[in-house]
Amino acid sequence: MNSGEIESLFMSLHRKVLPLPAVFCCLIASAHASSVKPPKIPAISKQYVDEEKLVALKQPAALAAELEALGKGTIDERVARLKKKILTDLIFVEGGTFQMGDFGPIWSPDKLPYSDDPTNKPVHEVTLSSFSIAKYKTTFAEFDVYTEASGTERAASDKAAAKQRYPAAPAGVSWQRAKDYCQWLGNITGQPFDLPTEAQWEYAARSRGQFFVWATDNGNVDFGRNIPAAGQVKLLTPSGSQRRYPVGLFPPNPLGLYDVSHDNEEWVNDWFDKDYYQRSPKHDPKGPAGGTMKVARGWPVSDSIVPNTMHRRARPMELPAEETEDLGTISPNYLSQGLRCAVQKSEKIH
Repeated sequence: MNSGEIESLFMSLHRKVLPLPAVFCCLIASAHASSVKPPKIPAISKQYVDEEKLVALKQPAALAAELEALGKGTIDERVARLKKKILTDLIFVEGGTFQMGDFGPIWSPDKLPYSDDPTNKPVHEVTLSSFSIAKYKTTFAEFDVYTEASGTERAASDKAAAKQRYPAAPAGVSWQRAKDYCQWLGNITGQPFDLPTEAQWEYAARSRGQFFVWATDNGNVDFGRNIPAAGQVKLLTPSGSQRRYPVGLFPPNPLGLYDVSHDNEEWVNDWFDKDYYQRSPKHDPKGPAGGTMKVARGWPVSDSIVPNTMHRRARPMELPAEETEDLGTISPNYLSQGLRCAVQKSEKIH
């Protein structure tokens, strides 16, 4: 099936058997209760909503205050605040065995794949050790502490990035800078921080490998409630135009991770190989030994029904600079992938 056929299938199911969910509601603390189970037939609400009904959500006050504080004081004070926040924000993920990849043939009612991506097939059994992972994507506020403390170049520092970067938004960086940041967190915390492996990312996105097609609070797509509706993003950002909106606005997945299905792709540690799933090790796979591209997971924008807990992309490790008539030579890395760090340790950190 191609992507158009898959979209038609999902929308057909929605029209025939699925009720329209409430499009708007306030965020509820019980949204990520462990009792949430993946729906056998995921529901999709209407993607386009009357703009007069769109809601301009705000970050939780405590999270907003934490991110704001990372920009104040001496660099030692800021590093100390970042260290505390990073460790507090970790979600412990108990290891286990799951079916990685496009699980449509073993879960969907019609036994058909959810995705037309050949690289996420075949579905295969993987057993993971326990690990911890950040509940939020890394923001510019957090990454700025790292660059100032390490004396490295600020992320998204060119002119074209000026309107795209603000403290609460997910940072966009090259793969190497993402890895360097996670390992720097290891240096300041004494914990084995790194990028997650692809298998860890998918296991966590699917709330310990359950059959969630989307990493939302209930496994369904409720535009405007658990991911943004078309046109809503402009209400969520300071300038009303950015593609990236503040982290933590929408409910987390049942495991407690925010924005896994949207608000920028995320780097993982693995090299990309289109045939890797055919020979992946069963225990703690770490990807191919080498390659030219890295794997990115998640989805770069919000208003999509692509089954993104299993969707994978090959991305260049560094985007080339390009010439623009108005701005001269710029680096486009502010539009590149984001990150969410993990701790490669089988015991709880706290």
